[in-house]
Amino acid sequence: MRAIWAVGIIWFSMAAMAEGQAYQSGLYDGRSIPGWTYSEAGTQSANLPTWYPSDGSQNQDGANCNVGTGQINGTAAQWNEYFASVTPQSFVQQLRSSGTDATQGYLTEIVTLNGRPALRNLLAANASGQQMEFMIMSVSGADTLVTITCTALSGQLLPRLEEFYSFAEGLTLYTAAPR
Repeated sequence: MRAIWAVGIIWFSMAAMAEGQAYQSGLYDGRSIPGWTYSEAGTQSANLPTWYPSDGSQNQDGANCNVGTGQINGTAAQWNEYFASVTPQSFVQQLRSSGTDATQGYLTEIVTLNGRPALRNLLAANASGQQMEFMIMSVSGADTLVTITCTALSGQLLPRLEEFYSFAEGLTLYTAAPR
């Protein structure tokens, strides 16, 4: 079970989901996240629902956040067990195994988001020919994993971290919580 989750979480953390929207019935609502604006053009470019800082500062450091969803079943205990087994190094290795050029893991921690267990990873990777830094939150559900990925150019993760946390906390989840 743990191996299936690892593959699923990594896949949904970095894979593109089709037909992104700011709101998806039964999944999430990102229409009113303070400080963030949904971008149809960004969504089409990333093939993921994409938001940019409302002040336009993404032009300086590439800051953006995306949301992905995927079907993975689990109880709260199963999610917590899996999340407790992940380290920055193992997460980076899992990303590398799935074809992502992850270069360094900074932090892996279990947090609570929208009342459910979540795993937050901070890391660096090469993407589109640039060194990028990521905050990836894998949010558990009874049958749906929601992955929130926020990105900035190398060296800009720490300056953007509070904004990225705010984005994740501002996204309303409608998926069933694990029991």
